[in-house]
Amino acid sequence: MKVIENRALKDEEKMEHLEVQLREAKLIAEEADRKYEEVARKLVMVEGELERAEDRAEQVWRLEEQLRGFDQSLKSLQASEDKVLQVM
Repeated sequence: MKVIENRALKDEEKMEHLEVQLREAKLIAEEADRKYEEVARKLVMVEGELERAEDRAEQVWRLEEQLRGFDQSLKSLQASEDKVLQVM
């Protein structure tokens, strides 16, 4: 009878230990879920910022191309003006 009582006590202690471990694992999982959600929200924000930065970079590129075209036109007009002034 004593052996059965000892075994039952050990089983009960083991069960309590496993329940503690289960509660700890649940807490860890909940914390991991919270961190995941936080990181997912931050990722969405960063993706939005990246998209806006890419749009601005593309606009800068287009403006630089336009500026180069204006610069070429200005140089051409200046050369034409110089030729006209030389003829006069």
